[in-house]
Amino acid sequence: MSYAFAATRPVNPHGVEPVITEEQLWKGLEIKARNPSVFVPMITSAKVTKDNGNKLTREVTFGTNPQVITEEIEGHAATIVYFEMHTGSRVTNIVSYGPDDQLLLTYGFANGIPGIPSDKPKPSAKELNDMIGKAVEHGIDVVRQMVKEGKL
Repeated sequence: MSYAFAATRPVNPHGVEPVITEEQLWKGLEIKARNPSVFVPMITSAKVTKDNGNKLTREVTFGTNPQVITEEIEGHAATIVYFEMHTGSRVTNIVSYGPDDQLLLTYGFANGIPGIPSDKPKPSAKELNDMIGKAVEHGIDVVRQMVKEGKL
């Protein structure tokens, strides 16, 4: 059985500087699509093979696994990025706003969650929220560092 789950985190929690704008967050997600390893440390290599602006194809490898995974990526500025893997898994990155206009980032996984074997019992929602939430927080931290460095 393949699992699905999504986790959301605030982009600008109280007291964190610098504040990331929606435009900066979106540019960070565009960079993630083309150069994912800084955002997803388990990706050890990535090569964009086709780039048509909001649609691109890339080949990635994870860790020491030599298998190349082809991904079709489609972005819809400045809200959603779909990562469709030839394995049937889908990752979705969503930029949204909460009820108090707080900027949010969500990572969603369908047809499998990296690091969770499909033949093992599904972890609890709390465990998945913690695990995937840390990935979202890491992505936000990478964007915040890029803002600090003047790259965004």
